[in-house]
Amino acid sequence: MFRRHLTAALAFGVIALSLVGCSKSSTSTMAPVDLSPPQAPTNLHAFNDPSINRDWLMWDASGSAGVVSYEIYSAPTSSATGTLIATVNASETNFMLDITNVSSVEYYRVRAIGGNAVPSAFTSALGIDRSAWDGGHQPAGGPGRTMDGNF
Repeated sequence: MFRRHLTAALAFGVIALSLVGCSKSSTSTMAPVDLSPPQAPTNLHAFNDPSINRDWLMWDASGSAGVVSYEIYSAPTSSATGTLIATVNASETNFMLDITNVSSVEYYRVRAIGGNAVPSAFTSALGIDRSAWDGGHQPAGGPGRTMDGNF
């Protein structure tokens, strides 16, 4: 008889502990994931260095602190999103465009990428009348630009 009461008491204790554990609310302190996009870069403009016949894109940095990079897109029309042509570090606000062998207008957009991998809106499209390379000497870097890509 004693064993039966002991077994019942133990079983009751296990059930009681499991019920107490189930009634506790979770106190997890995980912060919600921030999925908000950063602010878009502004003032996208171009500069052509005639001494080396190279075009540069320049923009003002995003106002958001969490930006990790900028993506640069090229398109044949102002209404197309285009194709990703480069990704630069968040400390860069300029990009030297590749030499082209076809004279045409190309449209460019830039957007910021946040540390949460969420992109900003694009800048407005900037059309640049690109001139075909004439075969002249192309020095490394560009106007006031060092080899690491900084002005």
